[in-house]
Amino acid sequence: MNEKNQIPTPALHIDAKGLKCPMPVIKLQKQVRMCQPGDRIEIECTDSGAEKDISSWANVNKHVLEACEHTDFGLRITLRVEGRSRV
Repeated sequence: MNEKNQIPTPALHIDAKGLKCPMPVIKLQKQVRMCQPGDRIEIECTDSGAEKDISSWANVNKHVLEACEHTDFGLRITLRVEGRSRV
């Protein structure tokens, strides 16, 4: 963990800045397929719809959206992998 009460630093990072829907979700899905349950992924996006898209995708696939931070460039979303993706 970085500091007390913060989310642990993700082991994996995806740079999806500049990509439009559905590419951030597709890149995330590809990475999740190579992960184990409990792995964390941080994805950075500029697409304003990415928060809703990734949240919906994570919910359908039973993953946990741990954080969504608005940044200077857009969004930084942290996801915890729970099992294997169905979609």
